[in-house]
Amino acid sequence: MSDLPAAPDKIRIRQIAICTPDIRPVEREVERALDITPVHRDAPGAPIWMYNGVFAVGNTFLEILQPERPEAPTQKFLDKQGGAAGYMLILQVDDLDKARARSKAAGVRVVHDMSAREYHGVKAAAIHLHPGDTGGALTSFDWMEDPESWAWAGRAWPWHQRTEVVSGIVGAVISSADPDRVAARFSELLGREVDQDRCIHLGDTYVKFVEGPAGSRDRLTGIDMTASDRSRVGETFEIARTTISLV
Repeated sequence: MSDLPAAPDKIRIRQIAICTPDIRPVEREVERALDITPVHRDAPGAPIWMYNGVFAVGNTFLEILQPERPEAPTQKFLDKQGGAAGYMLILQVDDLDKARARSKAAGVRVVHDMSAREYHGVKAAAIHLHPGDTGGALTSFDWMEDPESWAWAGRAWPWHQRTEVVSGIVGAVISSADPDRVAARFSELLGREVDQDRCIHLGDTYVKFVEGPAGSRDRLTGIDMTASDRSRVGETFEIARTTISLV
């Protein structure tokens, strides 16, 4: 790990995406279970070709997306996973150049490069990494000129937060038939150690790696959210084959 360029000083989970064949029933389920509301939608277009809804969870975000056409990357993902599944882990970094240099040195390809410019009124940049090189899940490093902003949710999201049930995403759970291998790869990429619980801590968030069935594909299978009402800690919701846990 020490032979690679330095990792960003600050890394945290800021958004997680779930992919589904039909966005509306899943959005309604999210609204009922978590009492949160969509704060932003993108117009479908190249090269991603998707419909989406971005929900504010405190100052973190849950995205639900659906392929817009058969050749969309998300449709290929659904075909491989056999249906709806956790799709993408988006990590906010304070230095995208460091993240890019370390990824390149670790032999991780960039599959989508979003140069620094204004998106929805917020200056931002991002690189999406090839999941075949990282294992685990499609992962993105994202940088915001104003670290408290979030381009992919637009600028109005602070006025539409609902935190009666959940107040933030704190963890992602990645399932793999070989979780130690995937955890080690993420550790190398992120420049953070894996603890005895097979967990990598990223500021006040974490990524946990768990063992999946033999021969199964790697997948993001869980999202941990902070329960606003502490008496509800331990409740879980199964949404689009993804377990949302109140912690």
